[in-house]
Amino acid sequence: MQITTLNLRNFRNYARLDLVLRSGATLFYGPNAAGKTSILEAVALLALSRSPRTHSDRELVFWQAEHTPETPATARVTGLIDRQHGPTRLDVIIQQRGDVHSLGGAGGTATKVLRVDQKPVRASDLLGFLRVVFFAPTDLELLTGAPNERRRWLDAMLSQLDHHYLRMLNQYTKVITQRNALLRQWRERGRTPRNAGSELAFWDEQLAQSGAYISITRAHAISELRTLAQPIYAKISDKETNFLIDYLPNIPILSSSEKEVSDQLIAAYHSSHSDDMARGQTSIGPHRDDIQVSDGSMDLGTFGSRGQQRSGVMALKLAEVELMTQRTSERPVLLLDDVLSELDVQRRRHLLAVMSLPDQQTLLTATGIEDFDAQFLRTAKLMRVDNAHVFDLSS
Repeated sequence: MQITTLNLRNFRNYARLDLVLRSGATLFYGPNAAGKTSILEAVALLALSRSPRTHSDRELVFWQAEHTPETPATARVTGLIDRQHGPTRLDVIIQQRGDVHSLGGAGGTATKVLRVDQKPVRASDLLGFLRVVFFAPTDLELLTGAPNERRRWLDAMLSQLDHHYLRMLNQYTKVITQRNALLRQWRERGRTPRNAGSELAFWDEQLAQSGAYISITRAHAISELRTLAQPIYAKISDKETNFLIDYLPNIPILSSSEKEVSDQLIAAYHSSHSDDMARGQTSIGPHRDDIQVSDGSMDLGTFGSRGQQRSGVMALKLAEVELMTQRTSERPVLLLDDVLSELDVQRRRHLLAVMSLPDQQTLLTATGIEDFDAQFLRTAKLMRVDNAHVFDLSS
């Protein structure tokens, strides 16, 4: 799997950009704020239907994009994807409504249209046509950040592999929003109706239906990642050491049967009715799951050194690449945003080795070429980026 062309129109700081990409490694290098990360962001947007850098689509529209009251400013990202089943065209179109010139687009809203081979699709139908693993220095938060950072990472990976998982995740989010709204309403009124138990029981069952699939799928994925990440961590650390990834479900999973896990969740939700009504929110469930990364004796996110944490995140990301490859027989596109400058020689060497694997396409950014050896620079496609202009130095 690889992306062969990338076309941007009014995206971030690019009025127009047309790139021809190839297999292997492509290095985009240049000064900070030149537009390097925006290229990786555009590729991730095609894969995930959302940006890995912002929750606001309106920020993606070029602030100088032409627009009128009748014709809103529009950003478009188009990519041609070469897959086992043949080429596929993906489009993400974002229309800015309101004041596009206001700071950060804060004066307007944005609408988004997704297309596969020029046919409109939902976000859940876009995922999987292009699979990516995005790796940036801020990903240290996978270990050091809050549990929602780790859930978000795991959910993004699984959503690219399993459309049903994404549907169940969306359903769970919708139901828990409704259940929480009901609980909050009762709390604000200072009283609960006589039939509160039966009302909550209805939502309990709805949550359990999707929650069971989410919990089981997460548990299986963490088990696979644990097996894949252990040898990667040992290699990049250059020493034999444990590297454990443990799934910490908020409600312990005692079975691999969806029916049994669903019944277990229903019982747990029921037992928390009093707490939930007192708090005005759903206090237990998969939305509070966590993942622990340790060496068997200590949590690396809390007690690990900076070097151990960098090795841990790198092992997680490369295990993610291998898991996607094993499940789909296609290597995902690896997106590395200014990562090598943060790594020592041993970790850098291992990452460069992964980039050289057959069928591995890697797009990476850096401020310069000093961190790369002569062999890499001979084989990689070099692109210099300066003030939202890209110059191909390999032709």
